[in-house]
Amino acid sequence: MAAAAALPTAGLLAGCGSGEPDPLAALATRAREDAALIDSIVNFGQLGAALSTRLGPVADARRQHATALGVELGETSPASAPPSAAPAPTDQTDVDSALQRVRTALADSSRQAGRLVLTLPRQRAALVGSIAACCSAYQAVLV
Repeated sequence: MAAAAALPTAGLLAGCGSGEPDPLAALATRAREDAALIDSIVNFGQLGAALSTRLGPVADARRQHATALGVELGETSPASAPPSAAPAPTDQTDVDSALQRVRTALADSSRQAGRLVLTLPRQRAALVGSIAACCSAYQAVLV
């Protein structure tokens, strides 16, 4: 029980004193953006209906990533997803182009997390490494 109670405190103290933003904050924002992108595709008419079973688990995973990063950052309430920078789907968007947008977002997220892993303490590196691996795995299977 004491170890579980110490986790949020560890997250709070991890970025203190450096004067720089915590690098995990950018990863959490990116996870929320990825989930918002996927949600915008899944909620788009017939395209969304065709992709919801394939993309729903990816959006859920990215929301879980954002939550886990938020816990590590010491957030007391989940942050909402920012508006997606990606354009909303249009009538001309097809399944292949929608999947490509998601694969590109996941590849970018995986690279961002992967670059950060070697700079982090062991506990944070494990979290960020698992996020990078998850993004890479989903990117590979979304064909």
